[in-house]
Amino acid sequence: MKKRLKNPAEAAEYRKELLEAQSGIDPIIGIKITKPVLDHFHYANQHCRQVLQNEVNAFEGKVANSYRRMLGHLTDMPLHEVLRNLADYLEKNNNIPEEEQVIHHTALTVDVNKFKRLPSAMQCSVLLSLGVEPETNTAKRSKQARKLIKSGELNMNTILKK
Repeated sequence: MKKRLKNPAEAAEYRKELLEAQSGIDPIIGIKITKPVLDHFHYANQHCRQVLQNEVNAFEGKVANSYRRMLGHLTDMPLHEVLRNLADYLEKNNNIPEEEQVIHHTALTVDVNKFKRLPSAMQCSVLLSLGVEPETNTAKRSKQARKLIKSGELNMNTILKK
């Protein structure tokens, strides 16, 4: 038989019971809950689920709302299946060996902008290390860097790790 919480005091008592049963741990990110929220399904019958950290509850709500707004018209697949598929997709595609990766064309601009943000002395040092005599200003040095990035001789990810 369904139990209906009648007021905020009952909700607070139920939240306290659940939090104790969860050993005070957020089930989504595994942290000790400091700002407990009684999470509930916002659609259909509004049933209570578990206690979440306040920020985690807000994140869950944003994910669920985004799914309904952006993908709901494309599929009847439930959100939990989409999220599992997304996690599998990210895991698979974030672990491609570097030598097999194909870099998106917009990365050139991103990398040139990273180069531009380096201090002038470091820009010159990078160019010199690749056998290129640095130009006199950032704009010209950035053009030099663009050519080196395009050719594959300059990898800004490597530079920024140093």
